[in-house]
Amino acid sequence: MKKLILMLSLSFGLYSHELMLFVEDNKDNTITVAGEFDTGDDAAGALVRIESLVTGNVLFQQRLPKESEIIVDIPKEPYQVVLDGGSGHTLVKEGIAPIEGYSEELKAQSKQVTVPQNVSHEWSSVTIVFFSICIILFLMTIYFSNKNTNRILQQLKES
Repeated sequence: MKKLILMLSLSFGLYSHELMLFVEDNKDNTITVAGEFDTGDDAAGALVRIESLVTGNVLFQQRLPKESEIIVDIPKEPYQVVLDGGSGHTLVKEGIAPIEGYSEELKAQSKQVTVPQNVSHEWSSVTIVFFSICIILFLMTIYFSNKNTNRILQQLKES
């Protein structure tokens, strides 16, 4: 029984994944943008966009290479970094300001362009284990209820 639960939790856990976005300041007016899945797999091929928060224009767009990270010059206006990993896996992070900072005029005009989407239609490992335990307990309840009912009926027939 313990082996069954362990096997179920491990096998279903392999199918769940969540995209992660990392934005790091290189202290030389460039940023490193990296993406990976929480399972440790790289996010090569995911689309990285840098969008202006002032005009809404796309300032930079490139797919992640095999190394799953790219170095980009920091724009002179407020921006956001978008990692688009496909349907339901869009992450957004506010951009890091350049060393000289943004002008106050540009800060006042900024607004979010792309909204994050991280819709997962997959169950987490904890949910699967809990659901499996509930089904097993339900089936055990039916089994023992049937067994006890038959025992009571047998005793009634004998008396």
